Amino acid sequence: MRAFTLMLVLAGIAAGLSAANWQTITNTSHVYDLMLQDDQVYFSTWGGVVQAALPVGANAGFSELVQQKVWTTADGIASNDVRNLEYIGLTGTLWFGSAFNGISIVTPGGVQQLNTGLGLPSNRVVKIIEHGSEVLVATGSGLSSFYYLEGVNFPLMLYNYTNQNTGGGLLSNEIEAMVLAPNNYLYISTTAGLNFVHLDSLAVDQAWRHFPPAELPSGYVNKLSVNGNKLAVAYYNSVYLHSSDPWQGGWEMVNTTGGILNSAIAGVCLDDANSLWVSYGTWNEDFLTLSRDIDTLMTSIDSQGNVKHWAEFEAGLRDKSISRIVSQNGKIYLCSWGDGIFLQESDNQWTQFIPNSIGFPKVRAISSDHNHAAWFSSGDLNHLPLRKSALGASKWLNGQWHTYNIANSPIHSDNILTVAIDSHNRKWFGTYDVVPGESPVGWLNGLTVWDETTDEWKHFTRWGVRTWNHQSQTWNPFIPDSPTLQSNTIGHIAMDQNNNMFVSGYDRGFSVFDPEDNLIAEFMISNSVYQRTIYSYHNGRQYFFGTNNDRGLVIWNHNSIPETAGEHWLVPAPAELSNCEVYGVVTVESPYEGIQHWIAVSNGLYMWNEQNWYKYDTSIKRFIYNTGNGLWENDLLYYVDEERLYGSVRTTPTAIYLDPFDRIWIGSLDNGISMYNPRTEHFTNYFVANSPLLTNHITALGYDPVEGLLLIGTPDGLNTLRIGRSIKPPTTLQTLKAFPNPFYPNGSNTVQIVNQPPDVMPAGKNNCRIYDSSGALVIKLEENEFSRFAWNGENSTGKKCSSGIYFFVVTDAEGNTKKGKIALIR
Repeated sequence: MRAFTLMLVLAGIAAGLSAANWQTITNTSHVYDLMLQDDQVYFSTWGGVVQAALPVGANAGFSELVQQKVWTTADGIASNDVRNLEYIGLTGTLWFGSAFNGISIVTPGGVQQLNTGLGLPSNRVVKIIEHGSEVLVATGSGLSSFYYLEGVNFPLMLYNYTNQNTGGGLLSNEIEAMVLAPNNYLYISTTAGLNFVHLDSLAVDQAWRHFPPAELPSGYVNKLSVNGNKLAVAYYNSVYLHSSDPWQGGWEMVNTTGGILNSAIAGVCLDDANSLWVSYGTWNEDFLTLSRDIDTLMTSIDSQGNVKHWAEFEAGLRDKSISRIVSQNGKIYLCSWGDGIFLQESDNQWTQFIPNSIGFPKVRAISSDHNHAAWFSSGDLNHLPLRKSALGASKWLNGQWHTYNIANSPIHSDNILTVAIDSHNRKWFGTYDVVPGESPVGWLNGLTVWDETTDEWKHFTRWGVRTWNHQSQTWNPFIPDSPTLQSNTIGHIAMDQNNNMFVSGYDRGFSVFDPEDNLIAEFMISNSVYQRTIYSYHNGRQYFFGTNNDRGLVIWNHNSIPETAGEHWLVPAPAELSNCEVYGVVTVESPYEGIQHWIAVSNGLYMWNEQNWYKYDTSIKRFIYNTGNGLWENDLLYYVDEERLYGSVRTTPTAIYLDPFDRIWIGSLDNGISMYNPRTEHFTNYFVANSPLLTNHITALGYDPVEGLLLIGTPDGLNTLRIGRSIKPPTTLQTLKAFPNPFYPNGSNTVQIVNQPPDVMPAGKNNCRIYDSSGALVIKLEENEFSRFAWNGENSTGKKCSSGIYFFVVTDAEGNTKKGKIALIR
């Protein structure tokens, strides 16, 4: 009887989740390339491609661009790291060139992939140019030409041009830049020098020429720009200018004597008026950073030699480096590395458009505040920025994003490792900063506490507490005799169920603060040599502490605040829990086995019921630990064809979360998410192959109770999965819709009764009654976690209803009703 009931519950839950909506959210403020087509602006980022409509109206500004779409891997493109883009007028398609995954072609019928398997010399795409009936693609392994055959909607390779098949004419296959002049001369920059060739002569080896090293520095990565008159080649802190006709004239060098600053050049552009534009910065491909050693963003030099330097925060600009300068339709556009895009509205004013997105790709931690805003951190266990991280903290509320970093707020560091919410709804930001003096300029160690209501900021350190002075925009001196931290390196921050804040000093133990910021306790973790604590959790029964391979899991088996030499310390018996990283603990009450504590660590998924230790696996569902011989023994087997943990793929957990419906979500290192339902004792798995997940590597999990979303952090952005609301926004019964309608009952499918447009039923207890055409009551339905009613086509006794018209009546807690009908067809 229990097995039959479990299968019915499992079917209902699976049906609900299969109907849930996925959403993909990436960072799109770090921009590589930009183009305009008709009234649309397209720009490529490390988080996909953004399409925005130019504003309409006399008073509409560039900042009011209407963001219409973001293409990501969830839409079928090969990679979110899109380096360049081109509109192909011949076919009306968009070509997205990626860093390492070839080209995605967006057509009216869907997305096509063009990669090495279909003739592309390399999946590292440098530049795409349409010319006539051909599309030229520069890659890291040579140049390709593609064309469209009449009646064929996929591009066909015409020819590959390499150093080998051009008789050495192409200096190197490692192409780094390519531009096409209006006179049809193609300029190709390689690691061995600068080539030029006329498009009419690509197939003639002797037509491939290059500028001799005596005229240009050789063996460098060029940055190119061309207009109707000139070609510009940037090299470190100098620009070389030449006629756009390679056979006319010589080179003119512009450097510090001509107005360019003595700093590395990130981008170069020649506009239609022959003004030269250069931006400054050094690109690091390993970490995807664009850094500068000066406060100047860029320099413009007009055709008369007049020089203008553009500094940070000047004329509407921000502080992030300019990755690319684009001249189109007589206007100058800027791609910034972190601040979106800019348009020069006048000679002395820039207008910014920053997309509505999370501030970084890599999500480290997720917390929700009392206003149901979700907070995301981007730090690492490193005092220096790592790839796609250390970019501050982001807040998400009602679909709007705001990012806080050292450039736009008093937050003390961009390396925010952990974020927690206290009983006053203040935000606690902790940073990992273990090597004093080696972090980037402006970063501070310790933690900051922010009260959004009063805009008061506090900075906590080993030396005390100080406050932010809004008038002087600096930190005040430390307050005498103010509370101190155990360590300036913060491994984790969490609030216990008594409203105390537990601050983990990564190498010196814990500091505990009461709701009024009084330091009420300090303690060290038992059996830990280095005190490298990265996790803490309180469930009202015990405190769980996790370290970074320095002891592993330790439990204070009591509800009191731990003491260094206290009697309630419990060290787990299994050796696997003694040398691991602890990623999370959740406590749930199983309907069959009572209290269960689920622990996700770097070498497996474990459960402790306060009597025995269990380990979950892909081969055997559950092992039990034998304390007598120290071995794991079989406890539960999988049923035949039962879905297994991680989809039966060997991996390790990286995050764990208990949702309001007592389902346990386990994120993994390389195979997505497993959801465990204690009521059914079954796993359900989501991974890249069967869902829109950005990646199979899950870094953090959280929850939005108002929208009913599971928040899934990854190294490449955020996914959300609708799993059910626990809080309803204010609404009334409006228009009730049933779908699908007609309804064809088949297996476990259901017809959904939804309140539209809010897609949420009113607050309180709502009920739904189904009646047949004679007016007889068929069944009463309970509202599910998606704030909907679902009917499987059966009556209250479980008998299948016959074909016909059925009526539903929904009544809210105040007695208001709405009605509708369903056509059931068997």
